[in-house]
Order: sequence, then structure tokens, then C-alpha cells
Amino acid sequence: MIKQFFKSFTKITSHLSLLFTAISFLLISGNLIAQTTPSAVRNVTGILRDSLSKPISGADIRLVSAKDTLKVTTNVYGFFGFNNVHSADFLISVKALGHQSFNRKYFNNDTKKLINLPPIRLGIKEEQLENVIITRMKGPTIKGDTTEFWAKDYIVRDFARLEDLLKRMEGIRIDPNGTVFYNDEVVVKALFNGVNYFSGSVKEAMKELPADIIERIQIIDMDESGNIAKMQKTDKSSKVLNIVTKADKSAGRMLNFTGESGSESRTRIASGVKNIDQSNQFSANGNYQEEPLGIRSTRVPGSLAKQNLNLNQTNDSNVSDGQLKNMNAGIAKNFNLKKINFFSDLSFSRSINNNSTRSIGENYYKEGSLYKETVRTAVSENNSLNFNNNFNSNFKDGSGFMGSLNVNVAANDANLSNQSIQSGLIDNFEETNSASNFKKLNYNFNTQYNNNIGQNLVLNFSVRSSYTTNKTKHNSITNIYKDTINTVAADSTLNQFKDIKSRNFVNSVRNELNWKYNKQLRFKASLEFQSNANLNDTDTSIAEEGSISYDPKLSYFQKEVTYHIPISFKTEYKLQNGLTIAPTFGVRNNWIKGEIGLEKNKVNRHDLLPETGFNISYNTPKFGLLNITVSQNFKQPSLNALNPIPNNAIAYQTTIGNLDLKNAEILNYNITYTKFFKKLQFNTSIMFLSTASKNGIGAVTSTVVDQEKNTLTTINTFANIDGQKSTMLNFNLGKSLAVFDSNFQLNGSIRQSNNPYFLNEALEMRKSISQNWKANFLFNPKKWLEINTELEYISQVDHNSASPVKTFNQLFNANANISLYFLKTWSMNFYLQQNLNQTSNSDKKMTPFVFNMNIEKRIFKQQNGIISFVIMDLIKQNYLINYNSTDNGYQQNFTNKNSNYFMLQFSWQPQKWGKSQFDNGKGRKGNGSFK
Repeated sequence: MIKQFFKSFTKITSHLSLLFTAISFLLISGNLIAQTTPSAVRNVTGILRDSLSKPISGADIRLVSAKDTLKVTTNVYGFFGFNNVHSADFLISVKALGHQSFNRKYFNNDTKKLINLPPIRLGIKEEQLENVIITRMKGPTIKGDTTEFWAKDYIVRDFARLEDLLKRMEGIRIDPNGTVFYNDEVVVKALFNGVNYFSGSVKEAMKELPADIIERIQIIDMDESGNIAKMQKTDKSSKVLNIVTKADKSAGRMLNFTGESGSESRTRIASGVKNIDQSNQFSANGNYQEEPLGIRSTRVPGSLAKQNLNLNQTNDSNVSDGQLKNMNAGIAKNFNLKKINFFSDLSFSRSINNNSTRSIGENYYKEGSLYKETVRTAVSENNSLNFNNNFNSNFKDGSGFMGSLNVNVAANDANLSNQSIQSGLIDNFEETNSASNFKKLNYNFNTQYNNNIGQNLVLNFSVRSSYTTNKTKHNSITNIYKDTINTVAADSTLNQFKDIKSRNFVNSVRNELNWKYNKQLRFKASLEFQSNANLNDTDTSIAEEGSISYDPKLSYFQKEVTYHIPISFKTEYKLQNGLTIAPTFGVRNNWIKGEIGLEKNKVNRHDLLPETGFNISYNTPKFGLLNITVSQNFKQPSLNALNPIPNNAIAYQTTIGNLDLKNAEILNYNITYTKFFKKLQFNTSIMFLSTASKNGIGAVTSTVVDQEKNTLTTINTFANIDGQKSTMLNFNLGKSLAVFDSNFQLNGSIRQSNNPYFLNEALEMRKSISQNWKANFLFNPKKWLEINTELEYISQVDHNSASPVKTFNQLFNANANISLYFLKTWSMNFYLQQNLNQTSNSDKKMTPFVFNMNIEKRIFKQQNGIISFVIMDLIKQNYLINYNSTDNGYQQNFTNKNSNYFMLQFSWQPQKWGKSQFDNGKGRKGNGSFK
């Protein structure tokens, strides 16, 4: 038709008109070509309404195409939008509580960079038309690698913290140290609307964030680093906690001032400020703390213990008495450099620790047993300056990189005194006094880059590097007295002066290629290079007859470089019935080179070690998740175990290595099962672990008794040992009950281990069984009453072939935390605990009863201030024995008897939460972040 048009036109026009027409046609054609060029990406927007044209907020919107799988939620106006959509043809799926679902395929013009979808309207479910209220059942919802809890499903009191909310969620438990577990796996990091919560501390987030700003909690299975999503379902993972706040409470300012003073020289002053809005974050803090040490930790009642990190004792369970003084301060801020976000944290700490430990113990030797009663005192001062910087950047194609740099400078001065009365194999009184000074410099750097090479091909590249240098000067005097009563003149004296230089330099580069062949089949290949360089140079001098001389027998030199080149291949195949199988094969090329002894003898060893594994996973909504993993790997002996040169770095102990050691072979079995039964509101998690080793590395201990000086010298050599086995069963059961809004949890752990070892080349065996059972019941029978009860049983029993009797420690305790609320701003809290403790070397059971209480009042208009009076261990009975065992012995440490004290506390923590500056009204992503 165009040709006919031109022919007709030339008949009635001149050549000049024809020329103008041709020029116009060319211009129009160029414009049409420009308008029909496909766009690589586009933005898609829409709005969601109900049958009455009212907006529907909080609905899940999914966009699926051959190139995209995206998810968002609608905002309060029902608006939603997707950025950087690669295909103009896609499926939109909508799910909203109480409404019919929506699924529709859209075919759009691929030249448009902005696609506005027609309004989507959802009808009401038929059940609601019959006046039946349909509500979503409470409990976790699994969406791929994310388990989600909605905060509105759980009732907490006014002024509750995130910790109070987490305790009510099925499968989540918090141990006394504040570590969070989900289905018995540690939660390693905290996110705030998809971004690191400052340094990522889960403990800080639990204590600082109020429960009323939270919309939902997500537990995300990420890769081992905790930074990116898992590439394969059967990969090892880390649990990450993402706190999704309400949209209108996604930016906050937090101020904290806390002061407390009490008996036993107990003082604490803490202050801090934090601002957070997505990646825009700032914090500053400073505090001073002084408190007694060694007091057995029990719950501090009252609200302040839930709102401050360090109100509970920071005690070492093996300390019997002492005092701690600690001061620290820090400042942190994020900043952006082009498209890279940095979060830098600078902190300083100074602590003075004065403590003592009283213990009794027994060690087994072929010639007999050696009993010890020991008193150890220590005075140390430590100064530390730490700089930490986290960085990350994401690109439009979905790739990105992240990492961290940590630099630490520390100095320590310590004076130690150790006094032991020994009996049995030898009878003497041993006294050691030492002074040491060390200076340390350390840095850790790691970065991870993931690149989407293609639609189904992802490259992960990571680099890690760390360096530590330590210089220590050590002076010690050891006196041994035959007569344990008359200690005027020592029968044996060893005065040592040590100058220790050590360095450690570790580097690794890892490449990992992930290929998604189709929905069922995935492949992974990884290649890594690791190097580890160590230096330990110890010069020792001894003082004899008034002179100091270098002693080569007590000096030590070891330098080693170890190279590892692991290569692995993994295939994951997912069947239609929920079954996934994933075999793994790899090989590790280990090469160790070193110089040992003052003569710097050479050690050179090369091993090619296979690594294999097989994983089976079965996952369906009805059955739950069952995961079975079997793996086999080999471990090369360390240079210290190979070193044939006698090492006398420790007084009265000689270590000699063995160049003929074989590589240890380790076989692991891991079975886990998790399931949440929604109708029953019942959560279950079971984990079984089993490890067996062949050619394990064990020490062969022999003794030399000097009858004249009445001293005992041990000589440790190394040999391969078979028969090392351990099995462990963990389970977590939890149920929510509508009665009294209560929650019940039962946690159990049973571990059995066989640990063979040598005494003078005679093979001995220690069989150990440990148990830990805890039942927790939290309920609110009245509005003014909250009760949290616990029953706990802890036991460890050791049967050692070198001893005619078993050693053990058994502890049963029942405790209750009772809170009474009255007159709106007043409350009283009581903590009661009854203990039954029986242990080795004790003829009677210890039955201490612990009673802690407080009374508190909220003040100020916003009720964000608290005045509290606390009494700890009112009955003065909080005193027990801590039991620790080793292959050839055990030790029991006594806690601090001076456990009764009181505190007067004041805390003011105003917080202001509001709308984020990044909220542009286009809704949020599934992780709570704004577009």
C-alpha cells in the first residue's frame, strides 16, 4: 500500500513535493523505531481494593515470570509496586486475610517503562457471609527459608520488650546468658527491617526494642556466613532474626540513663543514645560498673533486668570471690560512600579484675591418684581499643558484596598466685607466683561478593584474612615444700623468665559457583585456597644461685605454614513428592611445612584427604521437615603433635610429638526433624548427632616422681587412638494454650561420649553421660498476676577405668518468677528457687533456697522512668559447687558465699518511634524495608 500511495502521489505532485514527503517519512520511521524498542526493565504499580472500594493493607502480592520472582505487601492505602521487573508478561497473585485469593496473567507492551495495572478488587470469603469469623491461626508460618511470627498473635503486657515477645513464640527459647535458639539452633544475628541492627547483636535488640513497635518476627535460614540466602536447600545454614516493625514505627530514637548502687561495693552508671532508620544509624554509649564476682547467677527480678544488658552478674562460674571494675565507651555511625554503606564502631574498655578461686580435684595416673586443694588468686588490668567497620552494597541485577574489618589493640598486666596442697601420689605444698605483661595487635578482614552471572548462575567469591601478634614477658617462681605445714624453706625452687613472641597469619580465598539447571536440579562447585602461618618463639631463663642464665631446655621454637586447597562438588535433586537428595564429594590437599626446636629441624608433610557427604531431606506441610546428613572427613595432625623435639614451656611438664601419626578419620551422622502442628498449636524439634573417629590424636601421659624433691613431672607424647565416640539427642517441645494465655516448653539434651586415653601406654576409657532437662510454664491467671515456673535437672556422671569410683554432679532446681501489678504504675516481683545438689567428695546434699525480690514504680508522664529496690538472696543460701571433668580427672569450684546484697536502681529510657524518612508511600518489601 505504501508503494501505491507513492505512485499515486507522484502523478499529482512535483518532484519537489516527493522529496519533502520522503524526508518526512524517514523522520516518522525513525520516531516509530524509537518508540518500539523493548525496555530491559520496567516498574509495575497497582492498587488493591475490597468490594466496597476500600483499600486493603498488608496483603501479600507476588509477581512471577520466567525472569522474576518478586514479593511485596500493600501499604495502608492499598498501593503496591515492583521495581526493575525484567519481563512485561507476568503473573500477579494476591492473598489477603479474609478475602478471596486473586491470580491473573498480564500481557503488556514491553516498550513501556512504567506499567500501571487496573485496580484489583477482592471479594469477601463465603464463610464471612455466614457470619463466621475467619481468623488466621497463630503460630509460625513457613515461607521458603523464612519462618514468620505475627506479633499480634501473642499477648504481652504494657512496656514489654522484644525478649518478652520472643519467649511466647513457639520453638524459640532464650538461655540464662541471653542466647536465642530456634529449634535448638543458635540465632547468630539481628536485623531491623532487613538491615543489621547496629552491630547485629541479638542480645541488644532483645533488651532495647519495645514489643509494641513490632509487626512480625522472621527467622531466616541464610548461608553459613549469615549474609546471603542459601543457594541450595540442603546447605549448612545460620539462623538470622529479622525484626519487622509496624510501618508507622520504623524509625526510632532511644535514650538510656541507668544508675544503681548497692551493698558489697556494687555500682553501675550507664548512658547511651541510639538513632535508627533503615541503614541510617548512630549510637554512643558509656558506662562504669563495679560489682562482686563469683556469685552464682540467679534471675534479677524486675523490669530493669529486662531492659539493660549488664544488670545481671558478669561472673565466671569458676570464680569463688573477687571484685570487678569495668569502664567502657563507644561511638558508632553509618555513612555512605557512593553506593557503599559503611557502619563504623569505635570502642574502648578498661577493666580491673581481682578474684580468687577455691577448688578441689583429682587426677589419675598409672601409679595412683593425686588429690589437690587449690586456692588461686589473680589481679589483672586490661585495656582494649577496638575498631569495627561493616560495609555492604547491592546492585540492580541482584548481585552485591559485603564484609567487615575489625582491628583490636590490647594490653594486659596480671599477677597470679597459686597454692596447692597435694596428696596421694605425692604429698607436698606447691606455691607459684607469677607476673606477666602482654601486648596484642589483631585484625580480621572478610568480604563476600555474589554475582548473578546469568538467570540461573551465581558466583560467590569470598576473601578472609586475619593477623595476630602477641608479645609477652612472664616471670614466675614455683616453690615446693615436702612439709605442708612448715613452709619456711622450700625443698625445690624454679624461677623462670620468659620472653614470648607469637604471630598468626591466616588467609583464604574461596570461589563457589551455583548453577540452577531447572526447578529440580542444582549444582555447586567450590575451590578454596587457605594458608595458615604460625610462629611461637619462647626464650626462657632461670635464676639459680643469684644469677640468671638462658636455659635451652625450657626454651621453645616452632614455626609452621599450612596450606589447604579443598575442592568440592555437590548435586541437589528435588523430587516432586518433597524428597531432596544431595550427594557431596570433595578432596582437601593439605601441606604442612615447619621448623621446630632450637636446631630448627625441618618438618614437611603432604596429604590428600577425601571429604564425602550425603544428604536426604523430606519436607511437606503435612509431615514437616526431616533432614538426614552423613559425612566423612579426615584431619591432619597439628605441628605441635608432630614435633619430636621436647617442649618444656610449662614447668614440670614435657611435651613430645610423634612424626608417625596418621590422619584422623571422622564419621558424622546428623538427623533433625521439625514440625509445627497448627491445629494443636504444638511445636516440635528433634536433633540427633553422632560422631565416631578412627586414628584420633591422643596424648600418652607418663609420670616421673622425684622422691627427694617430692615433685611430679608429667611427660606427654602423642599416639593414634580408636574408639572415640559421642552421641547427642536434643529436643524442644512447645505448646500454646488458650487458657490464661499460657505457653509450655520442654527442652531436653542427653549426651553420651566415650573418650579413650593413655596412661603410661595403658589404654584407659572415660565414659561420660550428661543430661539437661528443663520444663517452663508461663501463664497469666489474672490481669494483675503473671507467673513463670521452671523445673530443671542437670546431671553429669563420669565412669573412668583409671578410678574405682564414679564422679558425678547432679542438680535439680525448681523456680518461680511471680509478678504482681497494681495501681497501674506499681509492681512487685519475686524469684524463688529451691535447689537439690549432690556431687563427688560431698557426703551430704546441698539444698539452698534462693529468694530474690523487688518493688518498683514507673514515673514521669510517659511512664518511661523506673525506680526499683532489689534484694538478692534474702535467705543467704545461694551457694553451690561447679563440677568440671577431663579425661584423666575432675575439678570442683566453689561459688561465692557472700551472695546476699541489695540494690537501689533508677532508669530513664525515653523512646520515640515514627515513620521512616524512606517511606515514600509505595509500600514495603517482605523484609520490612522500604523501596
